[in-house]
Amino acid sequence: MSTNRDRVIELYTPIYDEFLFDTYQEKKQVHPEVFEEINDKTLNYITDSMSGLGEWEDSEEFDDGGYDDPVVGYSKTLTQEKRLKRFKVSFEAVDMDEQAILNKVGLAKNMGRGANAKVERECAEIFNTGFSTAGPDGQFLFDSDHPKNPSETGTTFDNLLSGAFSHDNLEAAETEISSNFIGEDGIPMMVDEDAILLHPPALRGAVHRVLSERALERPGTTMRDINRFAGSGYKPVEWWWLGAGNGRSGSNTAWYIVYPKYGFLKIVWSAKPHFTSWVDYGIEAYCFAGRMLYKAGATNWRFGFGSTGV
Repeated sequence: MSTNRDRVIELYTPIYDEFLFDTYQEKKQVHPEVFEEINDKTLNYITDSMSGLGEWEDSEEFDDGGYDDPVVGYSKTLTQEKRLKRFKVSFEAVDMDEQAILNKVGLAKNMGRGANAKVERECAEIFNTGFSTAGPDGQFLFDSDHPKNPSETGTTFDNLLSGAFSHDNLEAAETEISSNFIGEDGIPMMVDEDAILLHPPALRGAVHRVLSERALERPGTTMRDINRFAGSGYKPVEWWWLGAGNGRSGSNTAWYIVYPKYGFLKIVWSAKPHFTSWVDYGIEAYCFAGRMLYKAGATNWRFGFGSTGV
């Protein structure tokens, strides 16, 4: 069958779909490693942290008591937002060259890369702004005085680490995490040994020197001190969007320890990246569009710790 205007959309739209998805996935995304992905069709996705029932109480024979309610923490609303990109091809271009739409393959590929960059940047921004933007409890995401819960604001906890990344500062971070890994009801939680150590590319060398299985001696020492983190359970994850320069708003010194399994970082999807097309007879053009609908955010400070690296 010959190619004409009526057939162009039918023939080439699946090709563009393939190019869009291939390039959307060609660069490995980091956010799925640290964010819980949720498919939800509601405009506002609302989360409420909730504790257990606290410590058990002393009781005497025939006592009628011991009832308690869980402590409700701070709520977070994630309102989904639309992201899109479009391009068009004129009827004239197709009239003059039946392959004109195929020549727009590069545009479709770049749309996929652009979608990847948009999602990755927005998720990384939660960390990049974590030292200056308030979270659900009114404090910065990484701060030194998070209230225990809405009813006991006089007791505070700390998830702001200090110092440049190093063996000794990682050791100090573990002590701080152990002291502040506490639920809304004040009961210590189990610290997951398989934490992610999230960092920008600039810290690649420092992180690998500390965590490498062969780094048996502490970096920077002359007395052959033992490196207790050699081959440890920390999973180093490098994220380009956490860095500074080249259009990024992050830092080349900041580093983070996160516990993704607790789901405190969420990305809620109503519509994953998808491709649509139509004919606009008013301007005589074939129109192509990529679209996605989502929102990412941090719902609780308790399972992430960060240092500016300064």
